Amino acid sequence: MAFSFATDIRPLFRDEDIECMTPIGIALDDPAWMCVPENAQSVYGVVADGSMPPGEPWSADRVSLFKSWMDAGCPA
Repeated sequence: MAFSFATDIRPLFRDEDIECMTPIGIALDDPAWMCVPENAQSVYGVVADGSMPPGEPWSADRVSLFKSWMDAGCPA
């Protein structure tokens, strides 16, 4: 499967998640930031352990999709 940040990953994040994280330098909607493997890994850690997003942790399917995108090299 070919992955794309715009079609596969960006839609996983709610607008409120992006608005909350942007002021602290985490650009969930910016492929230039998210496609850096270290940044993607840090986001993956908190969505995989259920601590983010607040109030509504991701389903196993969403976490798996994010991990598959990372495993594919975080393509933009």
